[in-house]
Formats: sequence, structure tokens, C-alpha cells
Amino acid sequence: MKALPIVLIIVILGVMAWYFISGYQSSPKPQPSTIRVTDTMLIVKDSIINAGHYDSIPSGFYQGMLPCKNCEGVQRTLLFGNDGRYKMEELNWGKGTPSRRTEGTWEKENGRFTLYQGEKTIAKYRISKDSLINTDNYGSAIPDSLSKQYVLFKKNTAPESLAWKKRKSEGVDIIGTGSEPFWSVEIDNEKFILFKLTGAPRPVIVPIEKPVVNKDSSVWAINTDGGNLLKVSVSSRFCGDGVSDHVYEYKMNVWYKGTMYKGCAVILNPSE
Repeated sequence: MKALPIVLIIVILGVMAWYFISGYQSSPKPQPSTIRVTDTMLIVKDSIINAGHYDSIPSGFYQGMLPCKNCEGVQRTLLFGNDGRYKMEELNWGKGTPSRRTEGTWEKENGRFTLYQGEKTIAKYRISKDSLINTDNYGSAIPDSLSKQYVLFKKNTAPESLAWKKRKSEGVDIIGTGSEPFWSVEIDNEKFILFKLTGAPRPVIVPIEKPVVNKDSSVWAINTDGGNLLKVSVSSRFCGDGVSDHVYEYKMNVWYKGTMYKGCAVILNPSE
């Protein structure tokens, strides 16, 4: 009779052990966080990544070379402003003609960024990482098979250096610079124009005068104390300094002692 309780206890312990073991095996084992379980997860992840770029807003400069039937290519440069406006320049390589400039507004519509000049649609784009893919150009849809020929790549906007910030706080309104040889210009709209040229014994300083304002440029022409004409032109044309990958919003040309110096400009204090 004493053996019966012992047998019952053994049976009960065996049942309990079987229950816990089988329950543990049937429960899902934790997966390491680095393991990608299904293709569906990868698709969702990729979709989120693409959507992040897709929904971002273009800003700053973009530039690329588009196909051209009658020239070597059309260099298109786009500047997106934070105010919903854009500026675009198109230069036909191999033609020797000046660049065409377009200004207007841009809007986000159905996942595309549309450029308008008045009521006219100029182009439509979609964003892919740091590039713009042209999907419609002047009313003509661009098939996916040709999309690689209609890409604009993100360019670096000329940075505002610490030196420029200092000069801005001191009242300098415009700074221009160029190379070969190196030169620089500072314009204080209330005081002076300062022109520095590498190799010159001293800088040229002339009192400020009102510029002649044309359609897309401002021109200062002032005689120095020595009787030489210093002429400075700042125009609303995009500019590359030829040294870095930066793009400037303005060009500057300087004429002094029969020599013309070409470079780029930054407006530190825009006129009202």
C-alpha cells in the first residue's frame, strides 16, 4: 500500500514535466534583431526609405546635362527657394549663345514637383535621393527608359564663411571673388568699393556711387584718384568658381586698367 502513493507522485510529476516541456517547444522562439524574416519586411523597409526621399522637398542648386538635337547638350541649372519660387538657367553647349533664364513658382502635386512660369508648366520632377528625375519637360512626357538622360544632381551652394559673416556685421553688402589671378571685391552700399588684386602694391578704394540698374544687373563705374576707371558689374546669373563644386547665385565682372576679371558674387545684405 505504501508503494501506491509513490507511484501516483511519480505519475503526477511526469505529467507536469511533459506539460511544461511541450508548452515551451510550442511557443515561438525569439528571433535575433539582425535577422530579416520575410521578403515582405524588406519590401516594406525599402518602401519607407524611398518614401522618405520621395516626400522630401528640393532646396538649393541642382545641375545636369540634358539631350539636345542641335547642340552638344543643354546644361540646366535649377535653384529652389524656400519661398516656393525657382530660378532656372539653360545653356546650349556648342552654340555660343547666352544662357536662357526662367523664373517662376514650384508646387508639389501628386508626389511630383511641378515648375510653372505663370500658368505654363515648364517641367515635372520626382526626387531620388540627392537627384531630380525629369518626368515631363515642356509638356512632353519622358519615358522611364530615357530617365537617366534627364537627371539633375544636387550641387553645393556657396557657403557663408566666417569671414563673410564678419564682413556682413561690419556693413559689407556684396562680396565678389575670382582666380587666375586671385582678386576680391567688397561693396558697402553706403561707403565704398574695395578691389584687391594679387600682385598689386595696394588695394583700390573708391567712394560708393549709385549703380546703373539694368534688367538683370547692377553696374558701378567710378574713377579712382589716379584717373583709372574701376567698373564692377553684378548680374543675376549662376556662377561656378572653377575651383570647388560650389554654385553661386550671382556673377561679378570687374574692369580695371584695360583688364577684365571674371568671378562670382555673394549678396550678404539684400537691398529692400
